[in-house]
Amino acid sequence: MDKVKKVYVDSRFRTNDSDSNSDFKFELNEALDLPDNTVCYVDDISIPHTWRTIESYNNKFYIILRTTVVNPDTTATYNWFPYMITIPDGNYDGYRLASGMQDLLNSIEINFTFEVKYNTATGSIKIGETTEGSGNAFDVPTDLGIAYWDIETNNQYPWRNIEGTIVYPDVVYPQSINGVLRNTEMVPVNLSFMYNTYQSGFLDLLNIHNIYIHCPNLGHFNSIGVRGENTIIKKVPVSSSFGYLIIDTVVSPHDKMDVSRQNVKTIHITLKDVSGNVINLHGANCSLSLIFVTTE
Repeated sequence: MDKVKKVYVDSRFRTNDSDSNSDFKFELNEALDLPDNTVCYVDDISIPHTWRTIESYNNKFYIILRTTVVNPDTTATYNWFPYMITIPDGNYDGYRLASGMQDLLNSIEINFTFEVKYNTATGSIKIGETTEGSGNAFDVPTDLGIAYWDIETNNQYPWRNIEGTIVYPDVVYPQSINGVLRNTEMVPVNLSFMYNTYQSGFLDLLNIHNIYIHCPNLGHFNSIGVRGENTIIKKVPVSSSFGYLIIDTVVSPHDKMDVSRQNVKTIHITLKDVSGNVINLHGANCSLSLIFVTTE
């Protein structure tokens, strides 16, 4: 006969040393001494969709500007200016994102004039440099190009923010908006091919598609995430829009983890996206149930 024990977990009752509502520890009143042949199911999941289109992990827009100087002998000299622009965190539709990016681009103190438009037919935004006869051009690099934008030397050169201050992005986690723009082809920058227009892919305004629930002190690490992590206990599809609850339950008898011969007193729960970023719930709380089943 199966023996069942159910534990209700709610981030409202997290321990004082917890980091946040989405990265918290939950202390049980009594330790669970789990015998052989015990498995655990994650059930009754309730997560509020309170994160935003643009957050701290994807709010950087990178652009390389090129100015042209025609020499007396009619040859051209090029100068490159890589900029990292921080987009304010918040919820965006296509029109608001295009308008905000245009204002930020045109605040750069260099001889460039940009027009950014959202196209409802394609769900994309188009960036155009409209300074007539300037010979100006630009490129919107992918994450690989952000790390190494000089193809000739394969080096990372310094970037500037809007104020002109030198900044160096994290080459592993550049916090770029490329995922939203679907600018995801892993190609380096080619300075020989600069443009005066750029068109994004279909905007990915739902920037988190799945929530990965991690618990490093539960189970025998028999799951493998896309980045090689082995602490995932449940993947939850984001099935509700901003402001609504995401509800998920056990959908398969195979959606279980072996917890045999473990002693469980503290449960550490972390909600992450596919890239390993902790999801910011902005003060909202989540809950779930852990069902322990022992078969004799």
